[in-house]
Amino acid sequence: MPTEPSDPPHRALPGLSEDWPRRVADRIVGIVDRIRGATDRPTANLARRLVYGLVMIVLAILMFVLGVIGLVRLVDSYLPADVWATYVLLGGFFGGIGLLVWAKRPHRAAS
Repeated sequence: MPTEPSDPPHRALPGLSEDWPRRVADRIVGIVDRIRGATDRPTANLARRLVYGLVMIVLAILMFVLGVIGLVRLVDSYLPADVWATYVLLGGFFGGIGLLVWAKRPHRAAS
């Protein structure tokens, strides 16, 4: 019955111990683990924050659009005129908010 080949014996180099291949491999693995720990975790955290931020922005825009649609329908159901009255009322309201924000801006921002 043939015997299984074993690991070839390591030749000791002058000035090195017998276990130098294991020590070198452990040192390389340790360096790679440190580099990966310093780059992998911060990159994953950044990617996670970007994805969650984009999802929150998209949901906020969606909520704003659906809220304006709901507000138009709500005001339209209570005003006696056609939908143009709702547009005038809400346009004046949002226009007034825009003018208020415009008045609060820094004066150097417009130039």
